[in-house]
Amino acid sequence: MQPTNTPDEPPIASPPSLSTRVLTAVADAEQCTPADLETLYNVINPEALDELFASKANGTPRTNGSVSFQYAGYQVTVSNEGAVKLDTDKP
Repeated sequence: MQPTNTPDEPPIASPPSLSTRVLTAVADAEQCTPADLETLYNVINPEALDELFASKANGTPRTNGSVSFQYAGYQVTVSNEGAVKLDTDKP
């Protein structure tokens, strides 16, 4: 059951999408804002990334898996748990 808000409370925010988490992680690593980065769509479809580990049609979570891709000089790996790992050869 989803928590509900009383009329005086601000709306409950949804967790950030996987694509947003990737942008935030890379921007943090680069010490810039996500807007300063190359468009993520140039290397991976953000909507497909967001849906990749979404719950199955029957509502059960996807229990394993990861996807890796190159972005902004990083090897980005996203896991089914939503973890974002960045690897680079940069000094």
